[in-house]
Amino acid sequence: MPPLLSFVTANFVARQLGYRMERGWSQGDAATQAWFTPFETFPARFEEMLLEVKALGFTAIDLWGAHLHWRWATLQHVAVARALLATHGLTVRSYAAWVPGDANDLHGACRFCVALDIPIIAGHIQLFAENRAAAVAILREHGVAYAIENHPEKSAAEMWKRLGEGDEDLVGVALDTGWCATQGWDALAAVTELAPRIKVVHLKDVKPRRAEKTGFEFIDLGHETCRLGDGVVPFKAILAVLRAKGFRGPIGIEHEPEQFDPSTEVKEGRELAAQWWDAIEVKEVAPPLRVVVVGCGNIAGGYGEAMLTRPEIKILGASDLDPARAQAWTKKFGGKAYASLDEVLADPAVEAVVNLTIQQAHVEVVTRCLKAGKHVHTEKPLASTYAEASQLVALADSLGLRLSCAPVAWLGEAQQTVWKLIRDGHIGTPRVAYATVDWGRIETWHPNPAPFYAVGPVFDVAVYSLTMLTAWFGPVRRVVAGGGILMPDRKTKDGVSFKLTTDDFTVAVLEFAGGLKARLTANFYVGEPAENRAGLEIHGDTGSISTAWFAATAKIRIGPYGGKYHPVPPVRSPAGVGEWHCDWSAGVYELWRALRGGTPHPTGGAHAAHVVEVMESVHRSIKEGRALDLTSKFPASEPLEWAR
Repeated sequence: MPPLLSFVTANFVARQLGYRMERGWSQGDAATQAWFTPFETFPARFEEMLLEVKALGFTAIDLWGAHLHWRWATLQHVAVARALLATHGLTVRSYAAWVPGDANDLHGACRFCVALDIPIIAGHIQLFAENRAAAVAILREHGVAYAIENHPEKSAAEMWKRLGEGDEDLVGVALDTGWCATQGWDALAAVTELAPRIKVVHLKDVKPRRAEKTGFEFIDLGHETCRLGDGVVPFKAILAVLRAKGFRGPIGIEHEPEQFDPSTEVKEGRELAAQWWDAIEVKEVAPPLRVVVVGCGNIAGGYGEAMLTRPEIKILGASDLDPARAQAWTKKFGGKAYASLDEVLADPAVEAVVNLTIQQAHVEVVTRCLKAGKHVHTEKPLASTYAEASQLVALADSLGLRLSCAPVAWLGEAQQTVWKLIRDGHIGTPRVAYATVDWGRIETWHPNPAPFYAVGPVFDVAVYSLTMLTAWFGPVRRVVAGGGILMPDRKTKDGVSFKLTTDDFTVAVLEFAGGLKARLTANFYVGEPAENRAGLEIHGDTGSISTAWFAATAKIRIGPYGGKYHPVPPVRSPAGVGEWHCDWSAGVYELWRALRGGTPHPTGGAHAAHVVEVMESVHRSIKEGRALDLTSKFPASEPLEWAR
């Protein structure tokens, strides 16, 4: 599957001039700002542009400053823009802007980006060139990254000079492939040489320079943009390098003609780039992991979509108690529909089973898979009791097989970044954690809520934050909890009544072997409009961190004790976007990496079994009205290589 390709809204630079932009960029910039500045007409005009972009097949944009400028945008402009972007399902991946002026100007531009959840300024910041330290301090204060766009540069050496030393996490390059060609700089060489520092790519093609003058400034400069593949830029080779390097940042399709509307050619360029990306032959460093999905319920779609992006994973098919669901899943994600679990386990080509069955079936399915000689990655929880979970771990060990266990949210970019901040001492010794699990009323959205309520919010959802906290801080040694049933009588979406028998509200205090104490709240009652429903706070001697335990795209904020929070960018860009993005394939990928490299996988069974003991103890503590001591251990978790 291709990466998320965005529409650079500067493609419309000549639109307000009727596509007769004879005096260059500044002429189009001025006309565009004049069109979008008045608030009376801004909502209709901004929405019209967004709808056009969406109609071209894009779900993300790189927002050009002239369409919404940080200097003239009022709070009302920003509120309307946020609402319209959300309404039409469009994400802003970078802010394509020039930020002249002093520190006050950069503060203003950064505040604007934070208000619209824009992670990167891709363009030029005057203060950075004049006072790098001051600019970096401001960028860090607001948690906004800076990608320097190449325009006059003619070589990688010139760009390295502009980048300067250090701050690799915050400062990088926005590579405009068209300007490379115009300046006589091989764009493929630029991508290869600057790869470690590229944060944004603007895919732009240009025609060979014309011999005659036309009266159009950019054409006469030799910067006549065209549809991808129609000019001189070697896009297939560039995309191959980006894919090989695992590039995850914004990739914008850029085409800014002075004489005509580029919409159709931009759409065609997006389609061509996607086709080229998928057609790239990925050189195998090791054979892919051959997997079959067992259980094709709601979560199976997310797994399928994510695994398709991983050349390291080969989907052989799927199985489900309902054959129609398996057939529908394989039609979408590939492989064959197996008639039964027995048929899956009898297939010698199957190397690992991805178990996505309901929780009540986990022990039986995992046991059968292991006894058949298959590695397993299973959805959470591993089992409903610690005794069963530990038996599964022992079985896998005795057979020399891998048992990998969800949840994998703690492998996400936001979560790995937070862990790194803690390890690096940015909040001193951590002593208190607060985890909030307000997961709403399952029956309002899920067609089959009964299995969720049978196990309760601790086993179904709090398992995410518990897995994360134990990965970071080691095993829990003592649990005391309280809770009960808040809303016993429920109805499914179809109006069928059912009654709860498991607590739908739980509060627990956890004492970790390392000294940390955590408060965990979990329920199947509180939903929107409640905020911070997946909130996670870590408080240390010198500061605090606030984020969320689920989404890889979660905001990260850090602040000193007695001070204020400020945003922090992740150590690398997540593969997806959106408030609730999780890479469901991460555990299966890590299983592949560990198997092929002969190393431990981070999602180990012993860790998952300990989490089961914690959750089981929470419910026992509520029932027995006392604190409980825990004894299980697991090997210390390691951060992922890219987050060390």
